[in-house]
Amino acid sequence: MSKEETTKQEASVARNVIIYGIGGVLSQAAGLITLPLMTRFLTSWEYGSIEVITSLTGYFNLLIGLNMMTGLYRFFFEAENEKDRREMVSTTFLFVGLCGVLVILTSLLLGGTFSQRLFRDADHTGLIRLAFTALVPVAVYTYSLNLLRLENKALPYMLIALTVSMIYMGCIILFVAVRKVGIPGYYYAQIISNTIGTVIALFISRKLLAPRFSIKWFKRLARYSFPLVPGTLFSWSLSANNRMFLNASTTPVQVAYYGLANKATIVITLATQAFCNAWEPTMYSLLNKEEKIKHTLPTMLSLYTFGTLSICTLVMTVAREIFLFLAPPEYLAGIGLLGIMQLRWIFTMGVYVIDPGTAKTGKTWWVSVMLGLAVLVNLGANMILTPKLGLYGAVIAELLGYVTAMCGRWIVSDQLFPIHWNLRYFLLMIVLYGAAAFGQTRIILSDMPWAISFLLRLLLAGAVIGAGYLLLDRESRNTLTEVTGKAVRKIRS
Repeated sequence: MSKEETTKQEASVARNVIIYGIGGVLSQAAGLITLPLMTRFLTSWEYGSIEVITSLTGYFNLLIGLNMMTGLYRFFFEAENEKDRREMVSTTFLFVGLCGVLVILTSLLLGGTFSQRLFRDADHTGLIRLAFTALVPVAVYTYSLNLLRLENKALPYMLIALTVSMIYMGCIILFVAVRKVGIPGYYYAQIISNTIGTVIALFISRKLLAPRFSIKWFKRLARYSFPLVPGTLFSWSLSANNRMFLNASTTPVQVAYYGLANKATIVITLATQAFCNAWEPTMYSLLNKEEKIKHTLPTMLSLYTFGTLSICTLVMTVAREIFLFLAPPEYLAGIGLLGIMQLRWIFTMGVYVIDPGTAKTGKTWWVSVMLGLAVLVNLGANMILTPKLGLYGAVIAELLGYVTAMCGRWIVSDQLFPIHWNLRYFLLMIVLYGAAAFGQTRIILSDMPWAISFLLRLLLAGAVIGAGYLLLDRESRNTLTEVTGKAVRKIRS
């Protein structure tokens, strides 16, 4: 692959990161903007209850479609004609709809049991059933947006995300702040906004839809996707387990503090998800071009590591201010968790870069095996640490699980499809960030004046970003400089 082709490919990924990043920001902005309303119009107990219910419903949300979208990504670009693509897409959506009906029926039958298990009473039965009902429009909306990514329709993706965000914000204001209906208002907003977004997205992608179910494509998609289901459930367990253990060991109030700290990672969440939204289809399209992908992936990992941890240090610089904007001072109890939680994201989304091996060979069951091991580590750490350390025990247990998951998949992928990675840079950046985040947290929790505190936090962030840039290999540094320069010139023009 020529240098010109490499630069063009990397620039394309960078451009898509920006485009889908904007879409991701719009999708998440409503949740961030309305969070101060949620934390001020709902008690910490109520907000914590939403977090606990979400931990439960998340498992069932993953069962809606059983990862069929992953199979659609894998085979969509290999389809020989438009007829095959329509059959693939329609088969996927019909199956998603069937799964959604089954999930709602499950909540009707077991809502009371879930309430007893989680809250030791039946008072939350109606809320749990409402939360299960909201899963269906949320899941179908997500699948619908993914169709736009497959078609590379970035502008419609961004506009729909904006529309859904605006509707969601309006509904939260109406139901939670104005009418004060409490927790149900949160789920009403989800149902209304995501249903409207689904209708718009499917209308735009209507050429890919056909009223038929293909057994042939269902079998092929299922063979690729279904083995990933246990891994997906395991992946959710890595974050849900901590809330469950906290709720069992303490109260929903502690879960609320944990949840707010998690929401404060919104910037790094958006950045990493934007990268993955742009990179995932690109990686699948390169799977049959071995030399290209072996050349591109190490550079992508270094740039991903630098970008992610740079943003993390900048967020820590304004962590106290973010917390006070999002919630009352009561929630500052969880500010010390932020530095650890942010680090989790480099391992959560890093697997999209370091694991081409399972996708290329089709041995996706390895994903489930490694995530199963990660869940075992997470459960063991939770049982030992959470009862003793509370919030900090839960967040450390979560990080240990994600580290295990990424390292396991990295090792397996490198056996299936060897690539020369810049592991030294990856490890150095994690150490640098860890030291800076610890220092920034100590500064935040100290009694020094605000101006001095902020200046010291800013200096630590600048040191990490500067060192991270200087430690980049020459090719990655040149790529970063070139892509950044092009982006700046386009913005100016």
